[in-house]
Amino acid sequence: MSTYSTHARIALSLLAAAGLAATALATSPVASAATNPAKYERAQVGLTYTVYAPTTSIELKSSSFQLIDCGGGKDEQLIASFGSQMSDSGWINLNESQTGCEDGPDGVGLVTKFKVQGATATIMGSCKGQVSSCSKSNPARLRKGSGYTTVTLPAGSSALGSTFVEVYTDGMSVKDIKAFVTGLKPVQ
Repeated sequence: MSTYSTHARIALSLLAAAGLAATALATSPVASAATNPAKYERAQVGLTYTVYAPTTSIELKSSSFQLIDCGGGKDEQLIASFGSQMSDSGWINLNESQTGCEDGPDGVGLVTKFKVQGATATIMGSCKGQVSSCSKSNPARLRKGSGYTTVTLPAGSSALGSTFVEVYTDGMSVKDIKAFVTGLKPVQ
């Protein structure tokens, strides 16, 4: 039999519940992207373009984060992935750079455009019949296939340049992509 009083047992139970809730929040997919900007802040050091950190990962778990050579004397490119291309849950791959480091994908056409931080973002989706190019796609093909979204976001401070953002997706809706892109915030 425990020698703790009823009040002490209640207090210990509440502390344990609060600890479990904090642990669950800290390890949830949304929290991992939204509350861990430190790696993005560290990446900003030495780069001349503004690093943007996601405030949401659309409930996808962070799966990779790296800086890679962009070539041609340009700053490194930031690449962060969420989820997996091999799952049915969706996948987001965020690329940030001074200018595009790689050509965009073939086989995508315009789905829609929207405004974010004064800039126009373009969402492209899979072409019908897997053709190499098309002028238009639609939200259903975007959701069932792949997507490619681009936007040049403004500089976060006068000491930094604007950022070319490419968001590759698989199995994501227009709503999900808009939420992810509008949730990008400068770390400085």
